[in-house]
Amino acid sequence: MLTVREVDHLGRNLMEGLIVLNDLFQRGIAVAVLDGIATGEQTERSLILDLAIALAEDRRRDIMKKSKNGLESARARG
Repeated sequence: MLTVREVDHLGRNLMEGLIVLNDLFQRGIAVAVLDGIATGEQTERSLILDLAIALAEDRRRDIMKKSKNGLESARARG
């Protein structure tokens, strides 16, 4: 069993996370998620698990956008 705090620790993006999950499940390895909407022991792909990975990618994208905007704003102020 692989234990992760949240599903976003399984990959850097949606595709990578799904590939990792598929590989783990095909090898008979369960995933225990400690926090988030997919909390619990997962032994196969599910809609909620896929959704949690997609939401994690969206959060990452939002953080990157806000960071970029903040840096641009700071540069403009000098």
